[in-house]
Amino acid sequence: MKMQIQNLLHAAKKAQYLTIDAFIASMIVAVTLVIVLAARSSQPYVAQSELISKGFADSLSQVKLKDLNNPLVINLSRNGTITNLDNTVLQQATEFYITDNKGQAFNLLRNVTQRLIAPQYSFKILINHDLIYTRALVNENTSVTLISSKKLVFGVINRTMLVYGPTTAEVIVWQ
Repeated sequence: MKMQIQNLLHAAKKAQYLTIDAFIASMIVAVTLVIVLAARSSQPYVAQSELISKGFADSLSQVKLKDLNNPLVINLSRNGTITNLDNTVLQQATEFYITDNKGQAFNLLRNVTQRLIAPQYSFKILINHDLIYTRALVNENTSVTLISSKKLVFGVINRTMLVYGPTTAEVIVWQ
């Protein structure tokens, strides 16, 4: 009888060690799976989109119309629609927006931005949260990255005493 109890205790200890070993092995497998799956998950590459959005907004807010070799800008200045070639692209688009000439703002931004951003990127330009121009290749709600850059725009309308600003211009780029 005593021998049977000792055999049972010995078997119970073996079972306990095997259970602990199985638990440790399953934990190692679970941790390994988590590490492998976490390493393989991909996060959107936002650095390039962020640089494009900021560079695009900076270009539109710094490049003066007189520095552009753009047929539309030349024609608009010749016919008197654009009176100040020292305006930046965003200032002129904002001036068109303020003077209720959104069609001219759309045409100017479309014409100037055609070749500024690579074709795989979609973008839109808003002035005071009002959509002025968009080039949407994919829906922004399903995009992987969506980067926004904002600029404050100040200016004088048609070289008069009428001053506008601060006006918010926002450039949103997505892929």
